[in-house]
Amino acid sequence: MFSRNPRGERRVSSPVYKLLLTAHIIISVGWLGVVLAKLVLGLAAVTTSAPDVSAALYVSMNVLNVAFPPVAIATIITGVLLSLGTKWGLLQHYWVVTKLVLTVGVIATAVQLGDRLVRQSAGVPDAPTVLGMAPVLALLISLAVVHLLMLGAATVLSVYKPWGKTWFGRRAKAQQTHSNVTERSATPSPSS
Repeated sequence: MFSRNPRGERRVSSPVYKLLLTAHIIISVGWLGVVLAKLVLGLAAVTTSAPDVSAALYVSMNVLNVAFPPVAIATIITGVLLSLGTKWGLLQHYWVVTKLVLTVGVIATAVQLGDRLVRQSAGVPDAPTVLGMAPVLALLISLAVVHLLMLGAATVLSVYKPWGKTWFGRRAKAQQTHSNVTERSATPSPSS
């Protein structure tokens, strides 16, 4: 899957790159869609005046939790493989590191806060009525908004690729430059 280019850098072949990039985009858009759907369902559950509709919307919102872990894990895996097989590297550029932190942040808060809120809502008497579920739904909606903003920021970073290289990226570039200079000085010139 990975091979070394003439400069010794690890890269994926063009067909593998295209496959990974396509998979990463599809999976990431799917994850964004899951978060957006949870937000829309949560808002509809809070704003409806019919308790049965609110309960059904809340259940639908929780059904989407089934899709969350697979798309989150697949996004991380395809993103890491892409970064390791391209010039961007996993820890070479600030935008890649920031995307990784945002992605892990969404996963961590979903696992820690989202699961806790769902478990807490299960203990509410007469759940899920509008009055009993309103505080939990408000927190779940807030969490979905934060996740949507984080994933949106990661998408923007993918497009604009701002900032420069990290310390690791600058160090790797300096080592590569040093190796190239050493290699050129060790090679005899054609006139010798």
